[in-house]
Amino acid sequence: MRVNKTELPVNRTGRNLTGNRSSQRGFTLIAAAFSIIMLVGMVALALDLGRIYIAKAEMQNFTDSASLAATLELDGTMTGISRALAQVASNPNRWNFMNSTVANPQTSFAETETGPWVTNPATASRLRLARVTASADIPLLFLGVFLGTQKAVGNTPTALLVLQNTQQVKGDSAAGQEPKDSWNQGLFPFSPYAHSSTGPYFGLTVGQKYTLRWPASPKASNVCPGDTDDATIALAGMDGGSERGFIESTSSSIIRDTIVADYQSVTRTVGDSVTMTGGAKQTQLTSLVERINQDGDKDSATYSAYIASGRATGRRLVGAPINAGYPDYKIVQIGAFFLLPTSEYDAGGNKAFCAEFIGAWVQGSRNRGAGDPGAYVARLIQ
Repeated sequence: MRVNKTELPVNRTGRNLTGNRSSQRGFTLIAAAFSIIMLVGMVALALDLGRIYIAKAEMQNFTDSASLAATLELDGTMTGISRALAQVASNPNRWNFMNSTVANPQTSFAETETGPWVTNPATASRLRLARVTASADIPLLFLGVFLGTQKAVGNTPTALLVLQNTQQVKGDSAAGQEPKDSWNQGLFPFSPYAHSSTGPYFGLTVGQKYTLRWPASPKASNVCPGDTDDATIALAGMDGGSERGFIESTSSSIIRDTIVADYQSVTRTVGDSVTMTGGAKQTQLTSLVERINQDGDKDSATYSAYIASGRATGRRLVGAPINAGYPDYKIVQIGAFFLLPTSEYDAGGNKAFCAEFIGAWVQGSRNRGAGDPGAYVARLIQ
């Protein structure tokens, strides 16, 4: 009886192939396992890099917004510094997908972009820039393997790899009240007179009231306290009846838009001339009252009381071009003026529209600026 023997596969050299196939299967398993490990590692690496990128953007967003908010509070006083620090501390922006507050941000101040930057200034005079820095530690899943460092073991040449478990991300932003001489929106459509040719104050005194809109027959009894001298009263009448301080279109709708909505039909630049147009005084008066009533504090009689009230929203602060008077009405400076309570503007055409001169104007701020009189805009510089 013949017994059939199972023949094992052989290759052309006559060698058994079963062992080779087992080796191939073992290699495949090893390669697959290694590939899975690499794939998981790459996914973890991508997650780490993504979290770092997002956290960096979140931290930068925090410092950008915080430095701008702080800058708008600077007014050359220590109270302004305190308000700036409070703005940073209360900034609503967060990190970690808006789930975590930014811990211990650092705020410093300077007069110029080149510094020096001080965290605890002895005086706030002329400090018009704010810088905010912040940081956070991001937990790492896989990137720590690449960022790890070697640590020696005793005095032996052996070294251990110490993994880095976190990665720090930082935000660093600086903002400042930057001078701006040319405006196509935002300036108030009235132009007070300079009282001297010397800048930066041009004869105006902070805290004094000056004339925005002149009455029909200017005299010491019906003009603002800062304009009662004979020379200024005479200046107000040199160009006839159109010289009343208003410098925009005489259209009723434009009068309202320029007073209430900060619209300008003409670009204003320091060194250019304004054109006095007179305009309908009643429309100007109605619009002026409307603007004042938009403010959170409609009643404070002085700028200092306005700031102290804690209700100020900035609508009563305006930037107006100051001109040198007849014959060219050249703009010599832009200054900040504080609008008085509405009760001060109830005498129709028989009394001037007065406003308190407060110094530097920062567009969009509820405070005067920290620098010399002039027009400024808060913007990021870093």
